[in-house]
Amino acid sequence: MKIHSLNLNNAFGKLRSIGSLFAVMALVLGAISFASLLILAPSASAQKTSGTITGTVTDPSGAAVPGATVDVVDERTGAARQAMTNEEGSFSFPELEAGTYRVTVNKGGFKKLALKNVELHVADVTTLSLKMEVGAATETVMVESSPIAVNTSTGDVSNIMIGEQVRELPMNGRNFVQLTTLVPGAAVGESFDNKNKGLFAGVDISFSGAPSVNNQWTVDGAGNNDIGSQRTILVYPSIDGIEEFKIQRNSYGPEFGGAGGAQINVVTKGGSNQYHGDVYYFGRNNALNAKNYFLQSGCTVPGDTSCKKQLLRRNDFGYTVGGPVKKDKVYFFWSEEWNRERRGRVHHHCTPTAAELSGDFSAPAGQTTPACGGFPIDPATNARFPNDRIPTASLSPAGQAYLATIAPPNLTTPNSKGENWVDQVRIPVDWREENIRGDWNITKKTTLMIKYTQDAWINSLHADEAAGLWGDSDYPALSDTWNQPGKIAVGKITTTISNTAVNDFQFSWSGNRITVSRAGDNPALNDKINALIPRIFPYSDKLHGDKAAEPVFWGGAPAGLLGIISPWHNRQDLFVWKCRHR
Repeated sequence: MKIHSLNLNNAFGKLRSIGSLFAVMALVLGAISFASLLILAPSASAQKTSGTITGTVTDPSGAAVPGATVDVVDERTGAARQAMTNEEGSFSFPELEAGTYRVTVNKGGFKKLALKNVELHVADVTTLSLKMEVGAATETVMVESSPIAVNTSTGDVSNIMIGEQVRELPMNGRNFVQLTTLVPGAAVGESFDNKNKGLFAGVDISFSGAPSVNNQWTVDGAGNNDIGSQRTILVYPSIDGIEEFKIQRNSYGPEFGGAGGAQINVVTKGGSNQYHGDVYYFGRNNALNAKNYFLQSGCTVPGDTSCKKQLLRRNDFGYTVGGPVKKDKVYFFWSEEWNRERRGRVHHHCTPTAAELSGDFSAPAGQTTPACGGFPIDPATNARFPNDRIPTASLSPAGQAYLATIAPPNLTTPNSKGENWVDQVRIPVDWREENIRGDWNITKKTTLMIKYTQDAWINSLHADEAAGLWGDSDYPALSDTWNQPGKIAVGKITTTISNTAVNDFQFSWSGNRITVSRAGDNPALNDKINALIPRIFPYSDKLHGDKAAEPVFWGGAPAGLLGIISPWHNRQDLFVWKCRHR
């Protein structure tokens, strides 16, 4: 279900007071940015989020028209720029925001020429060939739409995904990354995941044969790569908040740095002179899913279908709102989205019985071997224990505590693979994003854009090692919770110095945190295990002391992985400032 509401001038009138405060914040940031421009040297190149409209003006004979006045106006915000054609009749407007523009040309002795719906995309060059007609300046020649532009200024091989495509094409999980695989030359890796977000996701995509970890992902010019792995990203912009994004696969210009693969450049929405907003909800429920084969063996009541469904309940909902704080002057755009998912990860192993945990490995009645394999061997004699029972004195309290994390069998009769424990471990995953952007036409020659986005992603209670995490047990007794908030902040000020010179300064911060904490049905087991296991090195040598994680056992069949890795913390902060003068 998706509900759109447009032109909500009355409904959002109360937001003006909030917008006024936002404008004051923008003024402060603009002052800081300008001061930084005077103090700091520009850094290495970063992603370009703007575009250029350029062209030539000729008369009916094809001769250049110098000295003509060319104006461009952003149809969304009303921001205007002006330039004069040179001796060759050429003009250029660099560092324009992606969007739709009106272009007008005036020159004495010629009719006024006006073009509507001139499209400019991110990191693109729109070239216009304008022919003026002889006549009075009071007459206007109106061109409602411009022809499809062919880029003759750069040699980059790229594709554009416009906002309408991003919002209307069906996507599992509402993740824009899925659309990047539609371009020619894209090949996904084994760990690619286009549904999930946060640490469950994976952007392992090879473009034009380049390594999948060599891509550069940006949002409004701010770096969006997880530098630690290069295979996940920090924030996943809500698809209802994306204006467009561009995938430059190869042959792009030197202004794009940071990686040798593709450049994926996302530009978010901004406000306009009208109030716009939408509200949406998308849901999934395992009631519509097929039955899981392994879970069927855990059903004890004939016809009971409740235990045969693998849990998957997903609720995705949010809203957007944007508009003017002051018409033709200050604008805002705000979006918020939640995703709450409850999934069940089906695990199946052969686990020791209560008798085996107490040392009794004698074969059950009607069997020739223990439930999960061979008989234990006495290391002193290199032979089986008498009656296949380990003496109580030989049992290790530390070992028994360690094995307490293993779930007891829940199948009276093992399945066809010899497994006596089958269960689905409950995996809750929550994601939330807030995004705010403000645009301010400070003067006719100076504009300011600031934005802030934060993602909150957490896999609580039981970690899902099978979904791409590492070091966590399949069993629910002792586990980790993984928490990854990602944040991006951008400030950009653009000043038109003259008809031929534009100065652009941008500062961005990209932050990433990964925190792994203790969780599970019985998290106190970790301290009990640590208290019983003898240490070669004292806890005083450990960063977290006696709260360190239990040892990890990377075992195979029949019991699988045992252990956790919490507590653990990782932090990444990337600050970039850049200045371009054109």
